Formats: sequence, structure tokens, C-alpha cells
Amino acid sequence: MSEGRSGRKAGQVDPAPTFPVRGLVGVLLGVTILFALYLLRTDFHLFPRHDVMETVLTAHQLADGEGFTARVTFPSVLAFLEQQGRSTEPPWPNLLRSPLPQIVMAGLMRVTSESMAIALYSGTFFILAAGAVFLVAHRLAGEMAGLLAATTFALSQSGLWYGASGLNESSTIFALAAITWLLMGELTWGGCLAAGIIAGIGYLGRSTFEIWAPVIIAFIVWRSWRSGWLRAGGRALAFAAPLALAIVWWGLTIHAMTGDFAASGQEELVIRMDSGLYPGRSGPLVFEHWSALEFIREHPYAMASKYARHAERLWPIFPEVGAMTLLMGFFVVEAVIVFAGGKRAGVHWLVYALLGVQLLIAPIVVEGTGGPTISRYLDPLGVVATTLGAAFAVELLRRYGVDMRRAVWPLVAIVLLTATPTIVDFVVGRYHDEDIREAREIAAVLQKLGDSDDVVASSYPGTVAWASGVYAVSLPLTPDQMPRLQELVDVEWIYVEPRHGITRERTTAWLPVIAGEQQVPGFAIVRRFGPHAVLLRRIDAP
Repeated sequence: MSEGRSGRKAGQVDPAPTFPVRGLVGVLLGVTILFALYLLRTDFHLFPRHDVMETVLTAHQLADGEGFTARVTFPSVLAFLEQQGRSTEPPWPNLLRSPLPQIVMAGLMRVTSESMAIALYSGTFFILAAGAVFLVAHRLAGEMAGLLAATTFALSQSGLWYGASGLNESSTIFALAAITWLLMGELTWGGCLAAGIIAGIGYLGRSTFEIWAPVIIAFIVWRSWRSGWLRAGGRALAFAAPLALAIVWWGLTIHAMTGDFAASGQEELVIRMDSGLYPGRSGPLVFEHWSALEFIREHPYAMASKYARHAERLWPIFPEVGAMTLLMGFFVVEAVIVFAGGKRAGVHWLVYALLGVQLLIAPIVVEGTGGPTISRYLDPLGVVATTLGAAFAVELLRRYGVDMRRAVWPLVAIVLLTATPTIVDFVVGRYHDEDIREAREIAAVLQKLGDSDDVVASSYPGTVAWASGVYAVSLPLTPDQMPRLQELVDVEWIYVEPRHGITRERTTAWLPVIAGEQQVPGFAIVRRFGPHAVLLRRIDAP
């Protein structure tokens, strides 16, 4: 392979690279300023997504000394707790959200506001992720590649959008990018240990690291086998030990609350009615609980149908992963070169393997396209992939003798095209004012007429609990199932608002209640919020 202007063969990692302190500091400072400006213009952290609302509520519980408990739950979780012989009254074990966000947010809430805690949690990992992305691309192709990768990521929806949202994607992106950088070049025991610690942090933010871990361990062994099996095993163990410690700690924490090691209320993702698996059921809204494997074994044909439908839609457009399609194109071309025998840095194989595994898994768990791009299950890996693509793009420019100063302008065009949705956010500014007002209106009624220990059954339990401070459980699929829910928990209120999109079927049976055409036994309407939302209270309430 020809040499680039960097003085080393294209695609080969410098065995003793100079750490780019000045460049890294510049990236971290620039991204921090950009993030602060984005927060001033947007309001995701002021009115967070429903899953972030649930995380915020668990963070409040932890900060208040209530441990890893939740103020929001689903009927399926209540059924599981009953099955385990545990109390179904609130507060409930946190089986829905990963512990890392609530740990960090709980700590931040002691020194700052709730909205700032949301922003700082995901924002800090976003800034660190930009630094890690810079280091990976810089190691592969120099400073221009690092700046291209970090800038494109920062301005993309996978960067600023996730970074300001409070979602756990930013911590996952950071962990994957940092692990990739640590495992580049000559593997060391210390580097593998550091990668394992970061993987443990990544797992506490996203359990998918359990699935990615065997791939990373196999990569470490593959890269180390020429040094002898003892060293290969030691390096693999150095990576696996801190990750295993995180898994065991969280598993035992959940076991103490439920009697089941690492139990999760999220596994119903594979059995959503929204995906048409079978009629009349939606995983989190029925009074049944399965593990993912149990359901797949019991309903193999339904799962095969779901897998085929989502794979058909998802696989052909996977270059959109990470919201950086243009750089993903370079990644795909580079992958063809590698599989055809081209010599590249060994870390490419790790990224290919991780992305391949996740592409195979995604059709099982995805319930729709989700997120700002193709899928939140793939976006984090997309960032690492496009980082390799950015380095390859710069290598191509050097290979063909391009004046790098003139190349800046077309590269800026790539960055700006990727940044279009984020630029629109800057222009539009805050746009959740009406949603915030409606949430506060509902909260005002509940706070005036009810008590903070009341339980509300709602089609939007996260929003209701977050705005009003009450406990909330998701509505069952039909009003006829309310007696069963009340057997498990003492429901005082019902708030119904139609759901939309892929979850609209969850409230279809409740539309006559909203219209006043059907009664819910034991409940009466106390307030209407426009034509499409209604609040009911138990008739025998004081």
C-alpha cells in the first residue's frame, strides 16, 4: 500500500503514536461550547421523553433514599412480582431502566436542578464520546480525520440530539468508541483492563454489552494468540472481570428486590402487539410475564414472522445508522476492501463483528424504526463505524494527492449535510411548550384533589408520574381488565389519552371511555382535558 502524507502506510496504526493532547483538548472544549448553545435552544431536558421521565423518577427515588425503586410500572411487571411472591404495592423495583442514568442523575440532583441533571448526564457522555471518536480517527489517519469524525458526530442527531435528551445512547457511544481506541494497536493487559472497566460502565447504561462482550473477548484472544495462550487468556480475563463485576452487582441488586437474578421488565420488547405478533396482547400491558427466550420458544412462528418483517425494512438501509449516512458510505467501501483482503488496522474486524451481531439481533427487539434515525439499537455502533469511514475518506484524499487545504470545503459540506436536522433544532428552538403546559394542567388537578401516594393508571404513565409526583401504572389493554389491575394495586385515578403511531392500538378499547360512551366500573369522570383526554376517579374515594 502506498504511504500517505502522514508518513505511515494507509490503514496501519502507528505502534507508538503521539498522544494528541492539544487536539483532544480543542475538541472537548469546542463540543462543550456547542452543547451549551444547543441546550439554550432546545428543551428535551425540560420535557424529556417518556423513558427518560421514568429514569428521572427512579433517580429521585434513589436520591431520596428509596434505593433502586420506581414510581412507574407496567401490568406485566406487577404480574411478575405476584408470581415471585413479592409486594405489588408501590414503590416498585426498578425493572424498566438501567442503573447508570439514575445513579448519575441522583448525584447531580443533589447539586443542581432536575432538568440540568438530565442534560449533564447524557451531555457529559456525549462530550467524552466526541473525544473518543477524535482519538480513534486520529490514530488511524491523523488530525484531519479526527476532526472530521468528531465534528460530524457532534453535529449529528446521534451527537447533540442524544446528548441533550437524557437517553443512554451517549454513554453507549462513549463506551464503544473508547473500547475501540483502547484495543487498537498493540494490546496490553492495562489497556484490556481499562476497556473492561468502560464496558462495565457501558453495561450499567445498556445491558446489550452482555451480548457484545463475547465478541470483544474473542477479538482480544484472536489478537493475542501469537503471544501465547497464557497472555491471551490474561488479557481476556482483564477485560471480562470488571464487566462481570458490574453484571453480578446489578443482578444481585435485582435479586434482592424480586428473588430473580437480573430480572427485567424490558424483555417484553420482543413480544409487542405493536409488531402484530398475535392479536389482543401487548407485552407490557398484559398480566403475564415471559423472558425473551421463553416467548421465542413458545411462539417460534410469530417471532420468525416479526424477524422477517423488521429485517426486510432494516437491513437494506443500515448505512443510515448513526444519522451520518455520507460517512457510512466510506465505511461500507472500506469494509469491502477489508473483506477482499486489503490490509487495514486490526480493530476494523472488531467493529465489523459488533455491528454484524447487532444487525442480527435488532429485528428481534425493535418495535419500529424508533429514535431520530433508523434504530436506537444500532445508532451507537453507527457512530464507531462512521469514525472508521471518516479516517478512510481522509486516507483516500491523501492517496490521490489532494491538496488537503482545498479538501476542507467538500468535507465541511459533508458535515453540514449531516448536521441539517440539528441546525433545524437551532433555528426552531423550543417546541414542547404546549406539552409542558398540558402535563402541568393534569398535575395541578392531581395535586389538588389527590395525594402523592395515590396510584394513577394511565396511557402515559411516565408523563403523569413525572409531572405530578404520584405513582403510575400503565393502563391495561381494555377497561374490562381494570378489576384485575386493582387486585394487584390500589388504583385511585385513571387518566386516558389516545396513543398514536405504532402504539395506538394500546388505547383503541379506551376510546369509548374518553368519549363518555362507556363507563369504567367503580370510576367516574372528574375532569376533561379538551376533547381527547379524560381523568376518572374511584367512586368510593373520599
